Amino acid sequence: MKRCFRISILFLLFSSSCFYGQTHEGSFGIRGGIGTDINGGLGYGLGINFLFPNSYFELGAVLFGSSSEETTVDYNTYNEKTDLVVFGIMGNYLFGYKYKQPGFYGIIGFGFAAISVDWEESSPDDISLGTPLPDGGSKQSASGTGGGTIINAGVGYSFGQLSLRGEVPVIISFSDYGEASSVIPTIMITLGYNF
Repeated sequence: MKRCFRISILFLLFSSSCFYGQTHEGSFGIRGGIGTDINGGLGYGLGINFLFPNSYFELGAVLFGSSSEETTVDYNTYNEKTDLVVFGIMGNYLFGYKYKQPGFYGIIGFGFAAISVDWEESSPDDISLGTPLPDGGSKQSASGTGGGTIINAGVGYSFGQLSLRGEVPVIISFSDYGEASSVIPTIMITLGYNF
């Protein structure tokens, strides 16, 4: 019963966007932007997408990346570094979007991704992390590639063919790499162009 209800809601959202939206042909678009992750590291994003005809739904390929470093001092000093690369397929629903017309709109999306993580923690004081360092202390590291999901939300403003978005893609990894977080919220400001 619950599954049928969810499917019905999704069908209504999709059909309302197709049949009650503005009439337009589909169009391809490109996006690019910069941002940050939860640790304040530098992030970037690139993507191509297709806006379906007579619809507010877009589907595309996205590439996210970020690099962050964090230092914590407890009894010892620990330096943690995480490099992340995400390639995914994501769909976004654009609430209130008017095709190639100025105005604000909302964004909600979901996608699947391949996630590559390189994580390292080192300490000049603590010798118990694993691999000894030449000048004292030790380090531990983990890396790998696995699957995950992307949940996206945000707002945008269309200038016509050009649009500016503020988005919060949350990347959720299905695998753990050392003590690297498996849930990575990011904040992105992107600029896009629809042909």
